[in-house]
Amino acid sequence: MMNFKRLLSLTAIAVIGIINILIYCNSHFYYRAKEKIEDSEKKIKTLERANLFYPSNDLVFYELGKAYFDVGIRNLYDKDRSHAFLQKSIQNFTRSLRINPASYFCHFDLAQSLLYISYLSPDFDANYYDEYKKAALLAGHDSQIYYEVGRILLSHWPALSEEDKDFTLEILREILKRKEREKLQAVMQIWEMNVKDYEVMERILPEDAGIYRMYAKFIGEKNLSCEERQRILVEAELLEFERAKDEYHSGEREFRYYRLKEAFNHFTASLRILERINFYQNLAGRNPINVEEFNNLKKSACLNLVKCRLEEGRELKEVEGTLRRYLALENAVAVVGELESYLRRQDLIEEKLGASLSDLGHLSFQMLLYFKQNRYRDIMRVGRLLNQSFVVVPEEKKDAYVRVLHLVGDSFQKVDYIYDAGEIYQKALEIYPDNLGTLLRIRQNYERLNEEEKIQQIDEKIEKLLAPREVRLKNSAINKGRSFARTLTLDGKTIVLDFHFKKDKEESGFVPLISVFFNGYVVWEDYLKENVISISLKSKIGKNTLVVAPVNRSVDLLKISYRATGS
Repeated sequence: MMNFKRLLSLTAIAVIGIINILIYCNSHFYYRAKEKIEDSEKKIKTLERANLFYPSNDLVFYELGKAYFDVGIRNLYDKDRSHAFLQKSIQNFTRSLRINPASYFCHFDLAQSLLYISYLSPDFDANYYDEYKKAALLAGHDSQIYYEVGRILLSHWPALSEEDKDFTLEILREILKRKEREKLQAVMQIWEMNVKDYEVMERILPEDAGIYRMYAKFIGEKNLSCEERQRILVEAELLEFERAKDEYHSGEREFRYYRLKEAFNHFTASLRILERINFYQNLAGRNPINVEEFNNLKKSACLNLVKCRLEEGRELKEVEGTLRRYLALENAVAVVGELESYLRRQDLIEEKLGASLSDLGHLSFQMLLYFKQNRYRDIMRVGRLLNQSFVVVPEEKKDAYVRVLHLVGDSFQKVDYIYDAGEIYQKALEIYPDNLGTLLRIRQNYERLNEEEKIQQIDEKIEKLLAPREVRLKNSAINKGRSFARTLTLDGKTIVLDFHFKKDKEESGFVPLISVFFNGYVVWEDYLKENVISISLKSKIGKNTLVVAPVNRSVDLLKISYRATGS
């Protein structure tokens, strides 16, 4: 009995030893095939030898499946031969999955083999959809498999069931949350070739302004719907507006706890976001961004930027530019009064408006505060004192002095002291004979006095300062992705701008898609159906920025002209 047990133990040890040797030989040939053999047919022979020793290693069958797949793809020119290799690939992947059904790589590669064999033999029962779904469901953290499955299923969109379509959208939406640019662009390309349903893309894309802008750019470049492009840009700008509000509120919180640097950064970020909004909603016929709320946010961001700096102990002249920018937007008398009181409490301005010319920048700023509060007579009082004085203004202070004279003249004009206003404007004209703002003020005075002859004379001077009515361009080509920019000096009237483009044959059926921006706002965007486009615009006095940007192909802009249509 004892000998029998001993023999049994020795036999078991021997069997285990043999099994281990067989497993080792199997593994040896597997790693040799995988890591050292490049040729797929040689790899197949080595892997088949591995199976002779131990035919239960799922990795060997998986590698065999891949090798047969590779040979099958390289023999696509021979349909029967390719079909045979792909069938062997499927058989090996299937055996691998029987041993290890949780291998998402194997499910994915099996789906690939089934997909290709379905091309060769449409009657072959190749349910590759289920295998792709299993691969994605098992992949978990592996975003690449997730992406590949979504990409492949999207490329077969018309053949998918509603359930598979929903699954495809779900996994693509999950992948695109990562905002990887290359994957986003690849998905858009596949969508354009196989789907071209805007609702589908809307369901895939995460809510992100940058991604929406990328999608809008893609729509334009592919000559797709201009209306859909504008709709998505409206959504992008709405998201940016919401982000600008979040930055502003973060700034307020930081300011409340006197973390001035952090608050300043948030207010700056808010303002920068607002400045990127071109108001595509004006073209799309929708108004999701409340214009009054937008302007109030812009004003508040400017004002709080100033307060951050002043609370840090900065001087008024360091923030004067931002303050003037704020005051250009703010017309509420009470609000400007609160600002004045704040500045007085900070000992940055005096209780009363003085007539000292030692700091003309300071004087013109305080006058602006008074003017915004309709305190015209206080400004007129200072203006009379200046008018009675002999003033020698240094060259570097002439701009500030002209601003002072403009405010004095404007105050006289507000209370109908037309002749006094005229005298002040003439003083400003003596300093800068070619100042457009001064000439327009003098013209307004002449209009109120019905001085037709003088109006005609002043119009001739104004016309010389304005942008030429017609500009022919020598370098007329504007390449795709670039833009043409021009600064136009105008008089604040409503004008009609005409753009003359070269008559050209369509490139690959692409009609040029043109965007036109005026003073930072989009004013026109469409496919170029005619060689001349005309746009009615309200200009501002002085410099106006014009940008023409082709979206999908290069264009030749030959000439720009404009004509006034009213006040």
